[in-house]
Amino acid sequence: MLPLYIDRAVIEIVGGCNYSCTMCPQDLRVGGRDKGFRRMMKLDEFEGYVADCAKHGVRVINLDGSGEATMQKKLPEFIKIVKKYGAKCFIFSNGFKMEGQYMKDCVDAGLDFYRFSFIGSNQEDYTKWMYNAIGGTYAGIRKNIEEMVAYVNETKAECVISTYHLITDNDKIEEELERYKKIVDDLGVKTEIWKMHNWSGVYDLKENARHGEVKTCGRPFSPDVVIRAGGLNGKKGAVHPCCQVLGRDDEAVLGHMEDNTIEEIWNGPQYTELREQHTTGNYPDFCVGCDFLIDDPEVLVYTNHERDMMKMHGTEFDLRDYQKLK
Repeated sequence: MLPLYIDRAVIEIVGGCNYSCTMCPQDLRVGGRDKGFRRMMKLDEFEGYVADCAKHGVRVINLDGSGEATMQKKLPEFIKIVKKYGAKCFIFSNGFKMEGQYMKDCVDAGLDFYRFSFIGSNQEDYTKWMYNAIGGTYAGIRKNIEEMVAYVNETKAECVISTYHLITDNDKIEEELERYKKIVDDLGVKTEIWKMHNWSGVYDLKENARHGEVKTCGRPFSPDVVIRAGGLNGKKGAVHPCCQVLGRDDEAVLGHMEDNTIEEIWNGPQYTELREQHTTGNYPDFCVGCDFLIDDPEVLVYTNHERDMMKMHGTEFDLRDYQKLK
């Protein structure tokens, strides 16, 4: 058996999303995610998963996965549970609901890191890429960011606020980069600007495809686990190798938390087989088309974080160490 140490656990408390972003398999205009994975996790269920991961030293817990955590009205209570077990709490989000008292309650609960996904540098581009039917606008998200920055500064909370942007045309990287950097400078936040990725081959990037050597991404070997809200055949707590299998959820299930502990799944036949496939280069279908297998050193276009692109947010492990296991 492989000893299990968990540096980060991505525990997806909401499987659905209130946006239908053009570059995301959650886009309901083209069918969206499988219904079995779009459920909301209950608070006691979540605490059980956190407690299990805590036995293995978990340091960071993300509450997003591939869903929108702010659709959960009790989000501050979820954050408090993370803090109860001594871990850092991170959330990646579209930020539409992160405003007013709800935002303040999340910060006050002990949120450590919040990232606004923000594609496009004006209303036209924002609507094109971050399509939604709930009234989310470029100006509205900027307002939410400004409000959250002001509250964090006012209360001296230890919460890092960041934005996340995608280059939408690789032929215009410098042009898009300058527009994004101006937004970030105006807002006074941390940021990351990336090339788009293709969600295990679900999204065709065409001319924006990555180029480089094909090798294991290192994820199946790393101390990083992903637990979904839903699962197969009505089950809960599906475990996936990463979040990039969104759109191919049913193919990539390695076990369910309602059936086994995280350590049993980690050492189970599905996880073991996946590691063997990444060792030999005989990747499964849900991995073979994924551009995370392409070693493109320029995929992270810009960041003002003090971080390495091969390290997950707030974590200590380096994926390069796990790529060497191949």
